Amino acid sequence: MDYKYELVKADDDLPIKVILHTSDEEIYIPRHWHEDIEISYVLAGKIDQIYTDGKEYESSEGDIVVINSNSIHSFSVTTGKNRKAVTIFIRYEFLKAIYENSDQIVFTCNSTHEKDSSRIKKFKKIRTLLNEILVHYFNKEHDPLAHINLTGLAYQLIYQLLNDFKEEKKNSPTIKTNKYLERLTSITNYIKKHYNQNLAIDHLAAQFNLSSEYFSRFFFKHIGMTVLNYIHTIRLEKSYPDLMNTDLPVIHIALKHGFPSEKSYTRVFKSVYYMTPSQYRKMNKGKND
Repeated sequence: MDYKYELVKADDDLPIKVILHTSDEEIYIPRHWHEDIEISYVLAGKIDQIYTDGKEYESSEGDIVVINSNSIHSFSVTTGKNRKAVTIFIRYEFLKAIYENSDQIVFTCNSTHEKDSSRIKKFKKIRTLLNEILVHYFNKEHDPLAHINLTGLAYQLIYQLLNDFKEEKKNSPTIKTNKYLERLTSITNYIKKHYNQNLAIDHLAAQFNLSSEYFSRFFFKHIGMTVLNYIHTIRLEKSYPDLMNTDLPVIHIALKHGFPSEKSYTRVFKSVYYMTPSQYRKMNKGKND
């Protein structure tokens, strides 16, 4: 489960992309970042934890949470029936082209625990617009003119966000400069490539010509997690297919994916899934049989 820069591939002829999430299984989308604006919209059920801008939220049916450009964020949901949510990406290039000062603003659009009546009305407008976008987006294969309609709706969505939820950028914990952004991307790419090797802090810091102390502080400041915990999440993500799709012993899976022992693997696994790898494998394989 790696914290990474995510390249969002939008539909070629559209300024937005929509992803529908309907799984009843436990899902963990680890911390990552990208330039595009991301909107999380829950249609049914809930998202147990959304991490963004250094804070955590629980998002329930009807809730809308906007993730700003280059904000580090993650999502976590436990098992649950009839859960449905969508993620809508607004292309950064599209926003920049129609609003020149987009780099100077953030959208404070988060409906979780909203009590202000005037803002609740504004969220209702956004919700109505998102519902219309979803109808046309998922029918676009049957409508040769859908891209025109959806482009118009994308303009309306940005207008509504700018009109009702725009604020001047202050000290939000986004990745501040291109220099830091490029360095973080290089570091996370290196760790992802070498995740199953012995990744000592001294070794990692030396790869980027940094002292161990500065490297650790820099990483924690921007990612919000220690380097070691970050490495653990990547190893856990990489091990998951072997755990669920093979009969390899747990000790073999642990060593194959960089954990020094089965005990270490079990400890990290339990911190995310609240049970041992063997228990999780047995429970979820039984569901699929």
